[in-house]
Amino acid sequence: MTKTNTNGSATTSFDPAAAFPAFAMPNFDVDALAASQRRNVEALTEANKLVTDGAQAFAVRQAEILKGAVDAYADVMRGLMTVNDPKASVAKQAELAKDTIKTSNANLRELADIATKAQAKSIDVINKRVVESLDEFQAIAAKS
Repeated sequence: MTKTNTNGSATTSFDPAAAFPAFAMPNFDVDALAASQRRNVEALTEANKLVTDGAQAFAVRQAEILKGAVDAYADVMRGLMTVNDPKASVAKQAELAKDTIKTSNANLRELADIATKAQAKSIDVINKRVVESLDEFQAIAAKS
């Protein structure tokens, strides 16, 4: 489009919206988009709380296990001090080692289960919100 200035010279002005109507910005529902983003933040907050709660439960249980292990070790040492026969002492030590391994494996499984459940709950919240968010964005785009 050509315009004439007050001094009589011609200038060209370019209107991109007129030249490229296909690239015009659609009329998005800004309120719906903001509400969707707010729900995204709420989902992240919930997921973070689930992870934090899981980490706290893990730490509490780990401390309980450690206390139990220290107490058990003290009992074992007292028990071994009362055995005077070397053969009986070796047999007792082997039995205690076997029991310790079983207990340790059970404790590790329990801690892994606590961590896995907390992580799974958190991921479920995020996955659900991602799907909902995509559906909401599709609906907003369809309305524009």
